[in-house]
Amino acid sequence: MTSVPAVRRHRIAAVWLLSLLIPPLLAVTGCNTASGSRRGGVAPGPTPSATATAGPDALERSGRGIPLRITLPPPGTPEPYPLIVALHSLHYDGTDPKTNWDLDGLARAAGLAVVYPDGIGKAWNAGTCCDVASARNIDDVGYLRALIAHISENYPIDRGRVSLVGLSNGGMLAYRYACEHGDEIAGIAVVSASRQVTRCQPAAPLTLVVIHGGADQHVPYAGTLWSPVLNTAITPVEQSMAPMRAADGCAQPDAPGDTILTDGYGVPLRSSQAAIPDGLSVSVGGDGTAGATGAAGATGTAPATSSGAGGPVIRREAPCSASARVVEYLMPTMGHGWPPRTGEGTFATAGVIWNLLAPARSARAGPRL
Repeated sequence: MTSVPAVRRHRIAAVWLLSLLIPPLLAVTGCNTASGSRRGGVAPGPTPSATATAGPDALERSGRGIPLRITLPPPGTPEPYPLIVALHSLHYDGTDPKTNWDLDGLARAAGLAVVYPDGIGKAWNAGTCCDVASARNIDDVGYLRALIAHISENYPIDRGRVSLVGLSNGGMLAYRYACEHGDEIAGIAVVSASRQVTRCQPAAPLTLVVIHGGADQHVPYAGTLWSPVLNTAITPVEQSMAPMRAADGCAQPDAPGDTILTDGYGVPLRSSQAAIPDGLSVSVGGDGTAGATGAAGATGTAPATSSGAGGPVIRREAPCSASARVVEYLMPTMGHGWPPRTGEGTFATAGVIWNLLAPARSARAGPRL
């Protein structure tokens, strides 16, 4: 398993630009053509317009913008290698530098591929959210299934080790994908996100990693009956996680030792610091913020040495009957967004996520679309 410090030392990986052609082929551009191997028919061609076509599968019907960004592992990486599908937040896209999250460095250090697809109108249809994608009922789940199959046909991807990582609206789509096709992926990691589909019954156990700020007012930890920004109700984090806990056979993390403090790398603090002091637990205030509360009701009783993203990092995990895991990292003082990678209060989000997703495998490789 790749250590987090190693991940942070390798932030730059070769970036490939892929054009998705019709019939589906991959056209690869870029200067580092030795980075990773490719298989299947590959041919250059014109860039398709962002309009739907009459093609036979969801990839052709999607109307996606081109090019599509994918980062491959270094030459000599054992094949087949895992794939992460990185899902951007609302009003961003896969080509924006802010949608890196250090996953490119992770691809080089850990030997995996990362693809950055685009939502139509810079939004994803995650159910009740968001924006034009939800209003037009865009089939984003169908598009991702076709995209994963398409990339797997052209690169040596391990179909049993495909995971989704999403921020905000992208995390909402990851939840939806897990609800509808959980047997086809190994796991999902969601940052500052909620589940925005009511019906959710994953077909198989899958690993879930949740990272959320307790001071998030955009996607509140406790949810909200109505968000005027997103024009929808927001599902509470605990309720969002419930179907995955059920599918994995996980208990609620209420037993002693289920809730602990970690450092900025997600590593439990040693000896007495690893335990929650004075009955410290996760609590949600009336304003929708979450925090660390002691037995006397005082907020902020965690030791200062447990800082991450500006405050204590609280990890919650209960035993599961399946091999999959459900792990939550709560940062009580953090707002909406991806935790900072540098500066005060850093949290090694990419490394923490991959340490949990790396050993996960899907119930089956999934169909070829």
